Amino acid sequence: MKRFLLILVRIGLPMALLVYLLASVQREDYVDFWNRPKRWELLAAAQAVALVAIVISFLRWQLLVRCFEIPFTTREALRLGFLGYLMNFVSLGSVGGDFFKAILVAREKRSKRPEAVASVLLDRAVGLLGLILLAWFCIQFLATEQVPPLIVRLGLAAGVLSLLSVVSLLLLVYAGNWLNRLIKWLARNIPWIGMPVARMAVAVRLLRKYPTSIPILIASSVLVHAMLTASVYLVSRGLYPKSPTLQQHMMVIPPAMAAGALPIAPGGLGVQEGAIVGLFQALPDVDSEYSSVLVAAVFRLVTLAIAGAGVAYYIASHGKEWQYFQQATAGEKQDGF
Repeated sequence: MKRFLLILVRIGLPMALLVYLLASVQREDYVDFWNRPKRWELLAAAQAVALVAIVISFLRWQLLVRCFEIPFTTREALRLGFLGYLMNFVSLGSVGGDFFKAILVAREKRSKRPEAVASVLLDRAVGLLGLILLAWFCIQFLATEQVPPLIVRLGLAAGVLSLLSVVSLLLLVYAGNWLNRLIKWLARNIPWIGMPVARMAVAVRLLRKYPTSIPILIASSVLVHAMLTASVYLVSRGLYPKSPTLQQHMMVIPPAMAAGALPIAPGGLGVQEGAIVGLFQALPDVDSEYSSVLVAAVFRLVTLAIAGAGVAYYIASHGKEWQYFQQATAGEKQDGF
């Protein structure tokens, strides 16, 4: 009975979270979306592009875990990745799901707990690095003379932060023996957290054995966020014939997604949408009928649909537990309950 209840919780909780998230979307957003003429093929393409982008981010994490010399299958990466993605929407910021993902991967990789947690933290750092790199590149090289000062300042800030992040990552991975001595000192002298932190640092330094890993990780992160930006553009085109250009989307969406990553609201709900609306309003020559509010809301529905697909995959990936659940239910019926 205890195992039955545990399985019920593991299956029912993700489904309950998904229902809660769908109910949290404003009714007016559903009504506006449904009543407006749409190009369904573009909206379907937006959904597909976003889904592929999220899956690529899970495979990036899998590559990182394997570089840390931890056995990790694609099925495990997708199962834990989708669950972490779902939990993003009920924790502060879009990085909150990583906390739950770190707990789960540490539970499943008991002998490599610090290294497994380090993979989650570094993957998130690389993801944010790719996002700010994309924001800097788009604002620096795609901006026109009419771009407002706010977006120019965001581009400069993204460039500085990108440079500092890349230098810090390379220093952590390729620094000499002085860093090894510091890691050993931490392990010996800092109680409770010294050894886990030291093991995490040693795991990150394993990337030296795989010279192409860092460029691949960063490039895949940039690709993921570029695809998500393209997904927002497809939503715009699917709803409005006269929508902002792809170039304008590339200048607006990455900074808005970075704002959504701040630990302010669950999954960046409201924060990302507000940033999208504010930055589009700052752009010149945006059609007066274009509603960035509706576009942001529909893109949120796209991400919730991905979370729904993740719930389905998570349940299906627990094949043996689901089979036991069915057998237990059938047994109760046979017993007359």
